[in-house]
Amino acid sequence: MILLTQAVAIALQAAEPPAEFIKASEERREEIPLGGNFRPAPKTPVFVAAGHGARILLSRDDGKSWKQVFWGYPGSDHGAWATNSVAYTEGVFAVPIGWTTPTSWLASEDGVNWRHLSDGSTKLPAKGAGKAVMPTTMSMAGGKGVFVGSGCMTFTATPDFGKSFSTFSLGTLRDDPRWPLMTHHVRSIYLGDKSGRFLAVGDDRSKENPRLCRLFVSDDLGQTWKWIEPKGLTRTGSKGELVTNGDVVLLTDRGGMNAFRSLDGGETWDGPQVTGAQRASLSVVNGEFWLTSDSGSRNSADGRQWNDLPKTNPAGKIAVSDRGTLISIDRRRFNILRSADNGHSWSEVYTFQPETEHIHGAQGLRDIKFGYTTLQPVIQ
Repeated sequence: MILLTQAVAIALQAAEPPAEFIKASEERREEIPLGGNFRPAPKTPVFVAAGHGARILLSRDDGKSWKQVFWGYPGSDHGAWATNSVAYTEGVFAVPIGWTTPTSWLASEDGVNWRHLSDGSTKLPAKGAGKAVMPTTMSMAGGKGVFVGSGCMTFTATPDFGKSFSTFSLGTLRDDPRWPLMTHHVRSIYLGDKSGRFLAVGDDRSKENPRLCRLFVSDDLGQTWKWIEPKGLTRTGSKGELVTNGDVVLLTDRGGMNAFRSLDGGETWDGPQVTGAQRASLSVVNGEFWLTSDSGSRNSADGRQWNDLPKTNPAGKIAVSDRGTLISIDRRRFNILRSADNGHSWSEVYTFQPETEHIHGAQGLRDIKFGYTTLQPVIQ
């Protein structure tokens, strides 16, 4: 037992990055310019994709060619350079970096030049030092010119591209009779301008009678939130994934094997519907819900009836351009795939070589969004 304990300790010690690595990481963060001065003029259609290390890739030609426009520092699933989300609203893209350690929100209105979203003047409840450190963030959503970030127990919102911020702590819900509220990995989406609602899903970490997830909604653009216990969503499970096509909100359990749908912004749900998918990624493609995996992909127009997709469809997340072009990324792949025929055929349009030293976790791309940027790069 002693030898085993010593071996584990040695292995853990070897896995820790050296002090110079940590110092260089902190210095790299401080090199990034402050923001708060964004001037969006959205005209040029682009894709933006991101992965660990704040690896940010840009395409300005409908996904035919790609360029790495930003690189931060080698990052893992946990740490200062963990990167899991891309958000877009009204001509600005934003990428939160850092999970459970110092976190920053990067942003760009031209897709080429990236800086902190914050101008550094707003002090927020966050771990770490630095003028632009944000609360830890798992995902970010954008809508009506507002960015909303979520992670553990804090929602953070900015309505003016980093000039001002507000935070909302789930700890304020302690008076709710359903407490204790045990949640984590909170991920947010924007349901569209028709409702103006932000909806968030978090893991249910209750020790007794855990359910699929915890759901939270904001009807004032991320300023305040309430915990809802929706009707019809009682199945046990974990790590729900959430998307909307503008009319239907779809929630899948881990791996996408079962789907639940809501027509009223998350208040009530029907399901579960068996999708026939396993270990699949959930995307919205031209108004349809797609679950894609290596073991087969499925799609549904309404979240109820599911059909087989062509076997040529790759696993991973899919983004769609205004021309209908599909772009596929995956955290387990080091490339980008493109389809101009609605997924019947795919071609590789970009590859990259990930960092490997002092990091762990899948190093492929984690998220992708389509939107519009300024016509020319902004000169800072």
